[in-house]
Amino acid sequence: MATVWEAAKNALTGLGLPMAANTYLAEGTDGVLPDTFLVYQAISEPSLQSANDAETLKWRRMQVTYFSRAGLAGMPGIAAAMAAGGFRRMDGRELPYSRETRHFGYAMDFSYLEEV
Repeated sequence: MATVWEAAKNALTGLGLPMAANTYLAEGTDGVLPDTFLVYQAISEPSLQSANDAETLKWRRMQVTYFSRAGLAGMPGIAAAMAAGGFRRMDGRELPYSRETRHFGYAMDFSYLEEV
């Protein structure tokens, strides 16, 4: 069974954007981030079900953040890609513009049920 991080990566791969888990490191590019990229990370993971003193079902909140120097109007179908990967969209929010990297950002939260 794939981990939630593998499931998120698999769901997002079809979008064709550079991506990373937790943080995007610009190693090998002279420290310059791509114009557009994705970052995904686990935000919370409460246990939902246990049996015989063992966790059997976990609910995870995963966040996918889209960063783009061109703004947010051209944001790809992240929600559809994640839904196809078994995630359910919860909410989203715009992030403050980064003057340092010149990126706009939008974060979306998704839920994922995982049998343990």
